[in-house]
Amino acid sequence: MLRVASDKPTGMGSGARLGTSRSNLDTFAILRLPVSDDIFPVFGAMVRVVVLATGASDQSGHASSGRSDMKRSRKSIDDIVPFSDSVDLTRVPLANSFLIERHKPALFDTPFHHHTSVEINYLQGCSMDYSFSGATAELRPDRIVVFWGALPHTVTRVSGDGRITNIYLSLGQFVRWGLPSHMVKAVLSGDVICSTGQDAMDALLMDRIYRERERSDPSWRRMHLAELDSRLRRLALEGWTTLLAAPRNDVDFKARSQEMRHVENMLSFISENFSIPISVDDIAAAANLSPARAGQIFRKIMTVGIKKHLTRTRMSHARMLLIETEAKISAVALDSGFASLSAFYEAFVKENGVAPAKFRSQSHRSNPFHAFRAQP
Repeated sequence: MLRVASDKPTGMGSGARLGTSRSNLDTFAILRLPVSDDIFPVFGAMVRVVVLATGASDQSGHASSGRSDMKRSRKSIDDIVPFSDSVDLTRVPLANSFLIERHKPALFDTPFHHHTSVEINYLQGCSMDYSFSGATAELRPDRIVVFWGALPHTVTRVSGDGRITNIYLSLGQFVRWGLPSHMVKAVLSGDVICSTGQDAMDALLMDRIYRERERSDPSWRRMHLAELDSRLRRLALEGWTTLLAAPRNDVDFKARSQEMRHVENMLSFISENFSIPISVDDIAAAANLSPARAGQIFRKIMTVGIKKHLTRTRMSHARMLLIETEAKISAVALDSGFASLSAFYEAFVKENGVAPAKFRSQSHRSNPFHAFRAQP
């Protein structure tokens, strides 16, 4: 069995959630791509898995080989497990953060893995093939590649002796940025998208973020997130090549992906309405669920409660206004969806450790030109 030869994912800040324990069984997951006309379509809730008695796999789920050209052999199927029970939590960053790793691309130790994060890949000096539930996407060097990791994927071929940089964004962060809807729809539909040409600035961006990955000051984290946000916006404006298009004719999709679809309905409702007074009941109603059931499903998929995610969304907006505008604190509170100034102050101090006015002054001192859109 091939073994890992990569850096473990590194989170910005001190709280990266790494090292989630794995079973002593390697799993091979295949998931059919779904179809949805919704703005936030999702992947099927059941995957087919083969269990191989090969002993404990390492936590990264990747593997290495000394060869510069590798291919994976095929396996068989013999069991079924729920999709939500087999998510790779080592690739799920904390809220308002991201994970980054860099290594020589290699075949995975487990034949497939999947996670709820949106993944950005950048190859240098090599090429490789991903298999997404049996469909192949060929990644060329010096291109930004973006896809949602909820679809089981594995590396089936590596050519060349280069390296890959992987960045993982939480689904909530990706949605909360408010990126152009056609890009969000493409990625969350299961498309694998790629920049149309080479841009020397991409290599500089990836090198810089990786080099600065251990800097724990929140200002660095906000800046790195803002740089990633800006790069994805540029990709949306310039257009992209679709390396792999999700099928649009899976008639069983809605029956198989109910939970994920509910969560994305709630995420969509929150992103569109966080600036007005909404409650957990309102969010649950947007998914046609009871508050208790909505909370259970949301926490299982997003690993955080509905109310906490709503507060974080509002806080992200409030911090952006405090950094980029001179609006009064009361106006920031109102525009961020808080019913009263006292409620805003209480939530802000609890989330950020300082009062809004102090946060603004600290941010202005560290970035007097307000040149980036902060998303801490």
